[in-house]
Amino acid sequence: MTSAVAYDLAYGREAAIRLQPIQDTVAALAEQFSSNFFDSLVNTAEGARILGALLEQDIAHLKAREAQHLRLLFAPQLTMSQHQETAQRIGRAHALVGVELQTLIESFALFQQEIHQEILPLIAQESRQDLLEIIEKRNFMDLQSQAGAYQRVDTELSLAAASIDELIQQTANFSDLVRGVMGIIGKVEGDLSVFFARCDTSGELQIEVSQGAAGHRYHEAMETGLVPRISIDPARASGQGPGGRAWRSGQIVVTDAWVFESRNKPWQVLGKELGFRSSAAVPLLDDSGKTIALLSLYSGWPRFFSTLRIGTFLNHLQKMLSHAVESLNTVPVISLPLRQRYRAQISQKKVTFFYQPIIDLRSGELRKVEALARVLDEDGHIVTPNRFLPACGNEELFELLELGLAQAQTDAAVLTGERLCSLIALNFPAEGIGDPRCERAILQAVERCQSSGVGIELELLESREGHDTDEHRYAFLQKLRDAGIRLAQDDLGSGHSSLLRLDKYAFDEVKMDQGFVRGATQRPQRALEFMLYLTRLVHAFDMRVTVEGLEHRGLIEGALILGADLGQGYGIARPMPVHDLPAWHDGFRYDVDSRRPKTALGALATYLLWDTQAIASHYGEPDDLVDARRIMEAFIAERGLERTELAGLLAEHFERGGSARSRIRAHVIAGLTQIWHAETGAP
Repeated sequence: MTSAVAYDLAYGREAAIRLQPIQDTVAALAEQFSSNFFDSLVNTAEGARILGALLEQDIAHLKAREAQHLRLLFAPQLTMSQHQETAQRIGRAHALVGVELQTLIESFALFQQEIHQEILPLIAQESRQDLLEIIEKRNFMDLQSQAGAYQRVDTELSLAAASIDELIQQTANFSDLVRGVMGIIGKVEGDLSVFFARCDTSGELQIEVSQGAAGHRYHEAMETGLVPRISIDPARASGQGPGGRAWRSGQIVVTDAWVFESRNKPWQVLGKELGFRSSAAVPLLDDSGKTIALLSLYSGWPRFFSTLRIGTFLNHLQKMLSHAVESLNTVPVISLPLRQRYRAQISQKKVTFFYQPIIDLRSGELRKVEALARVLDEDGHIVTPNRFLPACGNEELFELLELGLAQAQTDAAVLTGERLCSLIALNFPAEGIGDPRCERAILQAVERCQSSGVGIELELLESREGHDTDEHRYAFLQKLRDAGIRLAQDDLGSGHSSLLRLDKYAFDEVKMDQGFVRGATQRPQRALEFMLYLTRLVHAFDMRVTVEGLEHRGLIEGALILGADLGQGYGIARPMPVHDLPAWHDGFRYDVDSRRPKTALGALATYLLWDTQAIASHYGEPDDLVDARRIMEAFIAERGLERTELAGLLAEHFERGGSARSRIRAHVIAGLTQIWHAETGAP
């Protein structure tokens, strides 16, 4: 309720009064602001890839829309419902054009930065803070609404995949199978055309079924000779397109910008006329890996097939349809043997749990342990979750929860007896919210654990929630809270639902997806800035932040300096059997100090934090600046870098502040990154 009230303050009469005086300023700056924003966007790797797939008229249209979006954001009469509706429509377009949610978050940070730099300086000092609060709330509302659109796109794909699976299971006739699958795909939003083809003796692909008006016309053009048939012969020009390459390699071939790809020249004129902007060629394989058929998909959206969600859908489609096509005259497809084996092992309770310590980043004290499931294979080997979890349905996930709760009850005595910690965290699938079985199992286990002096924390996994109402879900979670159970959102930022739940449920804690920090070796600035922005976002909701994936000291320093509360990862401890925890605890030493970073990554985190706070301070926000100058001078001195260009740039930036930022910041980041790469041996 607090968040809803906060959002209300960004709309309505009071907000309109504050926004009205700056309308002429925003209107005058909108076009130039949009142009500057796109200039900044194209300088990012992902932004360049996205814009590089667009036609000139597309970019011109997007710039006009961005200027319109700025005016909307500052519009006095804008209502919350109008804003949500517009943002959801834009979010759907972003999802279809291949903008990943992580990139969307980054672009919003960039957009906010442009507002700080270009709009706020033109506003009277006494009005800046009020306007900034309104715009930041509206900006976050925009991001949440767009994330909701991503969720709906994902839901459509999940439903399409489920329909295809059901069709494959129920259909043994070849024509019905292929037509049915393509009919389902054709209904997926994305302006899709599809065809299914097999190779004849001449090495050309014969289209047997097509879907969509453009697909029919494309097929007819090949039949009449207007364009060549797709060949699998690499010596022919018609064999160099996506279909020929996919057939020969057995790999899915995605083309982000179909009209720009030179190897599509034999079909390009017609394809452009039909509106083809991106494509995916999906080879269907037999058990030996040989291509036996090809499914070709074309979209009217550039980069449509480049997202993780579409990639997952295509991989699933390839596996399921390959088996079905090869098994035309046999019994319907059944579960794969490996999937059956993992499910059987879970059902037979051949599961154990390892515990990974989670520490307080300020003190180094052990705060809790996370219970992580491991399946015991028939040969005695331990199978990790990344291998067996994809085989799990809701029933298997419930069984794992029951087993984890039972293990926690047994191991609670070890934790308290050795005076290690008094909290065990367990993963909890979102589908279990509202499930009476889950409620009973959790409450029974918690009562027993609490009698041993150990509490339970449930980490809500990034997955789709069940079909229960919001009221029932709230009641379910509140009942757990009343029983003394802590709630955490796992993997913040890994998908749309975790971002939406942040404002939906009152979590005690949020765990940042380790995917954000995994690339810190190669791209440290990106990893640290994500950590900074998401930490601030979570703290704004009065929740604690745990950063996963802290594999080395540099990341531990970075997380601590940027404000995270707790840390977890191989740099602290690997998952281990419960009886190994006392020895680890006795030998663990923590000497990380936020004011004395030992790694270049820690120094870079210090600099980025100071830079962010310096900007905020310049525009009147009440942040206290970290004592970065002294910290960085000490780091430079310890490394013997006092006479280097980097030392001079740092001194100048600290001295001159924001006036030197645009010229110096990138060079300082590059210098510290170079030192970090030297520390880690990265190329």
